[in-house]
Amino acid sequence: MRKQLTNTNNTLISFLIVFLAIFCSDISCARTVTDEIGRSVNITPAPQRIVSLAPGITETLYALRLDNKIVGVTTFCDWPAATRTKPRIGGFTNPSIEKIVSLKPDLIIATADGNRKDTVRQLERIGLSVYVTNPSDTNGILRSILYIGGITNREQDAGELVEKLQKRLNNITMQISHKSKPRVFFQIGLEPVITAGKGTLINEVIERAGGVNVAGLDTARYPRYSAEGIMGAAPEIILFAPMVNDKEFTAGKIFWQKFKGIPAVEKNRIYPINTDLISRASPRIVDAIEKMALIFHPEIKISRRKNLRP
Repeated sequence: MRKQLTNTNNTLISFLIVFLAIFCSDISCARTVTDEIGRSVNITPAPQRIVSLAPGITETLYALRLDNKIVGVTTFCDWPAATRTKPRIGGFTNPSIEKIVSLKPDLIIATADGNRKDTVRQLERIGLSVYVTNPSDTNGILRSILYIGGITNREQDAGELVEKLQKRLNNITMQISHKSKPRVFFQIGLEPVITAGKGTLINEVIERAGGVNVAGLDTARYPRYSAEGIMGAAPEIILFAPMVNDKEFTAGKIFWQKFKGIPAVEKNRIYPINTDLISRASPRIVDAIEKMALIFHPEIKISRRKNLRP
């Protein structure tokens, strides 16, 4: 079954690469495309001035070697380090329309999960080209990379990047296929404790890494858990998002010492995970999956990479 899923993913990716290559082989062709939420968008053949409205999009643009085409990013865009030198246009929900217009972009890339519809409509009414991405899982992120490559004249880079990312995912899937899956609790907040439920990217990453999210059947995307609920779930591994300015993870360590009956606490299997790594729809999601897989199954082998660029 896993082999069939892997083959299906590879077939889909190959089809998308071929489709985008044919569609964009003549960069002088009319560039009316359908974005990931079904909108028709007119895009110049080879955009030269791109504004990103989300950190995951910015990371993808850098991975596609579009550094010198990026003219604006959000205040939350902080990776790679070179991003911090780019002009800022505001946050997810409150970008400055005036600032965006002043940058004279020929392409704006937004995300359905984070940017407001009103923002997209405002920019659209002004006459700016706004392409909206909408990845909900790892496969969706890979597709978005290909789509972004297609609209930015980076089809080859996108195809090579996705191929490498898919190989890394296949490597993990192959190694964990017959291993037992530990029960995992992902702690997002303290007082109250919030975790990630069904339908979240975090839940899917845990599953792809070879774990079972104890909140994976919870219909709430980010449910609150009581002390009794955590004890009852009996997680074998606890992952937590470190609090700002808590480099020693002191708050998390003190908090979990109250739960001596939990297997993860008794065996000291409590690990910090960079929230940005696991929550951003970017190529680095594969880094998050690999990091988790090594926590769940330390005996597996992960190939080391210098960077995410093809």
